[in-house]
Amino acid sequence: MKDYQPADIRNIAVVGHGDSGKTILCEAMLMCGGQINRIGSIEAGTTTSDYHPGEKERQISIHAAPLYLDWQEKKLNLLDAPGYMDFVGEAIGAISVADLAMIVVHAVNGIEVGTEQMWTHATNQGIPKVIVVNGFDREHSKFDEILSSARERFGKNVFPMQIPISAGPGFNKVIDVMRKEIITYQTDGSGKFTEDTAEGEWSDRVEALHEEL
Repeated sequence: MKDYQPADIRNIAVVGHGDSGKTILCEAMLMCGGQINRIGSIEAGTTTSDYHPGEKERQISIHAAPLYLDWQEKKLNLLDAPGYMDFVGEAIGAISVADLAMIVVHAVNGIEVGTEQMWTHATNQGIPKVIVVNGFDREHSKFDEILSSARERFGKNVFPMQIPISAGPGFNKVIDVMRKEIITYQTDGSGKFTEDTAEGEWSDRVEALHEEL
């Protein structure tokens, strides 16, 4: 393993309500970082973090599992934490040693009890928080409603760094708000993408968000 300076290491607690997709999100991050060559399956018991027999049997995370990847010369240590309240101590423990809380939200279910609890624990710990809305390829996903709800519950400082385009089955486009670009991902699972300047109504929306800043 490569040697990293302390300044090049980031510890990220991946937390949120149960069944929000934390484990598969971690799998996708590991694949993008070159740690694995394909995303595992919870049903098949092949995910990297849910290795305990009890986790494979129940098909849920029970323990906070440490993972890592190299990204842009930084070592990202991921702590994939359980979402079910029976194991909340594992999630709180992950937050207590993290530099950042990545709070995962289900794109259909929206803000849930576990979302609010993890936000509170991370706030009490005094660490930054990022909300990741997961599963925009599902029917009935609701980005605008989730953004509005998050701002209502957590404050107006909640700001969308990316916006999904045409969420639902076949979803493969987002707007990078800061760069004012539309990112289109290939649908073959390779992670490859193209970038184009946001235009029309999307450009107007991005400009309005920049005004908020």
